[in-house]
Amino acid sequence: MRTRTVGGVLSGALAVAALTAPAAGAVDSTGVKDIVVNGGKPVVIGVSGTVSVPVTMKVTGSHRTYRADAQLYHGGWTDSDAWVNSNKACGEHAGGGYTCKLTFAFTARKTVKKNSQAGPWSVYAHASGNADAEKVLDNAFRVVRAAKLTANASPEPVKKGKAITVTGALTRANWETGKYAGFTNQAVKLQFRKKGSSTYTTVKTVKSSSTGALKTSATASADGYWRWSFAGTSTTSTATAAGDYVDVQ
Repeated sequence: MRTRTVGGVLSGALAVAALTAPAAGAVDSTGVKDIVVNGGKPVVIGVSGTVSVPVTMKVTGSHRTYRADAQLYHGGWTDSDAWVNSNKACGEHAGGGYTCKLTFAFTARKTVKKNSQAGPWSVYAHASGNADAEKVLDNAFRVVRAAKLTANASPEPVKKGKAITVTGALTRANWETGKYAGFTNQAVKLQFRKKGSSTYTTVKTVKSSSTGALKTSATASADGYWRWSFAGTSTTSTATAAGDYVDVQ
């Protein structure tokens, strides 16, 4: 059984219910609710650097609270293989409830070391007041591997009505090797934005090759920008290439 500490207060594996029962005779006991990780967006981790992840949660109750904190973890509570404690817990607050704001640091190849750690993560939250409160949110948010896309359209310039070839590559972070590698057999959209417009339109969808390479042809009808766009997966982030401008003559 793995032993850990949450914010210097909690240790060991806990049999946590959604909310612990209040102390005998307590009125309007301390509670935690409305936990939001990273503004509801996936946490995207590449192969280097640290990502700061904000977490907010409401601490409730009419009594004074002395501490509130949380832990983010992957896997089950007693058999998790990755976890992060907050940089600083919320301190003493008067009764009436407040929003506790926490920050967690995810470091590539340190916080996440295995590709299998991409996907759903859970939250354990705790507040200490007239009665301790605990709350668990299973699969509360996702940690995903960063993806990258490149795009190149040629020839440049091209005669109107002629074909152009658009190439590129879809890669994603490998947390085990510390490098980006081709993401194979993924649906990627080829998009075009006409000069003077602010909107891209999908022209077709292409599958990435066994090396993550992308290649297709399209008809050049007007000056504009060509790019690739990837919607992401449950374990990999979205990605959009910079548009490559083609002059049509």
